[in-house]
Amino acid sequence: MEDARRNSELIYGINPIKTLLEQDVCPLQKVMVAAGRSGRTVEKLIAVARQKKIPVELLSRQALDALAGCSDHQGVIAFRKSFVYSDLGKVLKNRHSSIPYDLIIILDGIMDPQNLGSMIRSAHCLGANGIVIPTDRAAGVTPAVIKASAGSADQLPVVRITNISQMIDELKEKGFWVFGAEARGGSDLRELDFNCPVALVMGSEAKGLRPLVKKKCDFLVTIPMAGGFDSFNVSVAAGIIQYEIQCRRRIC
Repeated sequence: MEDARRNSELIYGINPIKTLLEQDVCPLQKVMVAAGRSGRTVEKLIAVARQKKIPVELLSRQALDALAGCSDHQGVIAFRKSFVYSDLGKVLKNRHSSIPYDLIIILDGIMDPQNLGSMIRSAHCLGANGIVIPTDRAAGVTPAVIKASAGSADQLPVVRITNISQMIDELKEKGFWVFGAEARGGSDLRELDFNCPVALVMGSEAKGLRPLVKKKCDFLVTIPMAGGFDSFNVSVAAGIIQYEIQCRRRIC
């Protein structure tokens, strides 16, 4: 098992593990459940794991806390094969047949795993092709991200690259229009035409879009606000903009 763990990642939470168990090719290697943990959902999860010949072990809640490094694992953790990042080719092929244009989400330096997981989940729910994240100075796909995404990180291609600017140039060559989210001063989200291949760039929590990345954008887009705050949380903003994009395309 020690050899397997070197090529594995620990994930936790009922929904992420349930989502992985539902896949045709399940990446789970072992499921561990807190002794005494009951409920129909957990019982079904155990039954499916055993049906797929995945070992199930009962451990004390304290042992699970120590393995997960936290206590919010909901009494279920698992070892899975290490997360595999995708590539742009797979993202471009992942457009839903009911959606007329591509939508790729580029995250320029998201640091908070909860924000990253939430944005992956929203992108999956709202029909994006995939997510692009940078290798450096940004959160990667970790167990916390997978849990925050409710397992969506295994449903939506995630690309990890070294240079966001080069990726934007490559997408422009493929016919994409690049929209950068800006807290203030951009074009009104409700007045833009998104009936084209769209790359939506979201900046970091603290500083927003970096200057070079901002210059690469064809349009800057701002969400109209009535409240006293100057901006939304970045994951909330990403969900609002993606929803409006699909509504403008008359998909919602």
